[in-house]
Amino acid sequence: MNSQTRREIRFGLIALALSGLLLTLNVVLRGPIDLADPQALIRAATSPNWLPAWTIALVGVVLHLYGVFGLYRYLTYQVDNLLAFVAFVLRIAAFALSIPLVTFFAVNLPVIADLYQQGNQGVTAVVEANFTSGLGLVLLGVSAVAGIPGSILFGIAIWRDGRLPKWTGVVYALSILAGVPKTFLELLGVMFLLISAGVIAWKGWQESAAEAGQ
Repeated sequence: MNSQTRREIRFGLIALALSGLLLTLNVVLRGPIDLADPQALIRAATSPNWLPAWTIALVGVVLHLYGVFGLYRYLTYQVDNLLAFVAFVLRIAAFALSIPLVTFFAVNLPVIADLYQQGNQGVTAVVEANFTSGLGLVLLGVSAVAGIPGSILFGIAIWRDGRLPKWTGVVYALSILAGVPKTFLELLGVMFLLISAGVIAWKGWQESAAEAGQ
């Protein structure tokens, strides 16, 4: 392993673990949300925790993009792994598509909530247009279609690779539960991501340090 690859793996896996931490904090701070109920979503956006939670989530999503690259590099620097490549492409697509939605929650929804509190009931139509039949619904659907198999394929690749504890592959795959909002399953999913990514980062760092010593 050369120094460039070692840096890509180390910092990529650290970014993956940090993304798990930040996405967990997002869910804890904002609480459950119901995308099918625009008025409940607007009321939730009036919470003082809303903006910090979604700002944290935005940083977490960006870090995750780099994190999955680090995981891909770790799984492929010794030998080609088609499964990891497909998983990498799907996860990148899923999180890249989620950026506009997270930005909407962080930037636009608090403004909409302020207008709603001032008596402008018509702003609910903006939220309805995004999450009942609009672009937001399409992005959510495509993101889920890409993200779920991406997580599962990464889990299988981790299991087959053999250098990491096999249970980390199972737990990483179960992080797909993060895509189930409004229930405790969402929190469970991001915690699975945090746990698996933390252990993967630790093990990957140890391995890269051992190879650097050799």
